[in-house]
Amino acid sequence: MALTCLILDDEEICVNQLRKYIEKVPTLTLKAYFTNPNEALLYLEHEKVDVIFLDMEMPNYALDGLDVIRILGDSQNYIFTTAYPKYASPSYEYNAVDFLEKPIRFERFTMAIHRVKQMLTIQTKGDTKATDKYTFVRVDGNFQRVDFNDLCWVESERNGIWFCTETNRYYSALPISDIEARLPKNQFIRVHKSFIIPISKAEVINRETISIRRQGKLQEIPIGDTYRKEFITSIENKVIKR
Repeated sequence: MALTCLILDDEEICVNQLRKYIEKVPTLTLKAYFTNPNEALLYLEHEKVDVIFLDMEMPNYALDGLDVIRILGDSQNYIFTTAYPKYASPSYEYNAVDFLEKPIRFERFTMAIHRVKQMLTIQTKGDTKATDKYTFVRVDGNFQRVDFNDLCWVESERNGIWFCTETNRYYSALPISDIEARLPKNQFIRVHKSFIIPISKAEVINRETISIRRQGKLQEIPIGDTYRKEFITSIENKVIKR
């Protein structure tokens, strides 16, 4: 599996070491490298890479590694690179793929790359086709299986989404557009900027809302003006006509 990466480290000597390591791995491509966090953030506004090698402490700048993660969230994957073992614990808290302590050994570097490939392989398997019955989403640093038959709706909230099943709710820091692209089009439809529903679970429909039964109670989901025409058309195709 070919991977793309970016380096953000305020020490040029560390950047150069990582560049040399990356050159030794044929399946790893360096897209960009920065010593300034602000420049890296500007680049990442328009670009996505498979993994970022991220230094934790950058005393010459107002932002450090954890600030960068708080800004970017789960839109990127991270490998922490730091001389300070105290960041090992936050690396799990912030869903980092791995933690590399400086000075970084090449053997340890290749292990981290292997972990990235394993993780992305699982994510790729979570990409869905019409015949798939489940997907995997990253929740609290783990991959949570979500079965489509159990899914009552997907709801966008703040910087992520809730997967609402019959018995549980799972939060994931994904934009709703990402999961919309992964759900089978013949089973799910977006009805509002903040809601995706399984068509088969719509029980009562009027112009403004859809009622879906969850935990024995009917819950009303709003229908957005932008999505109303497509949704009503899809329902009319299922109406039994005389």
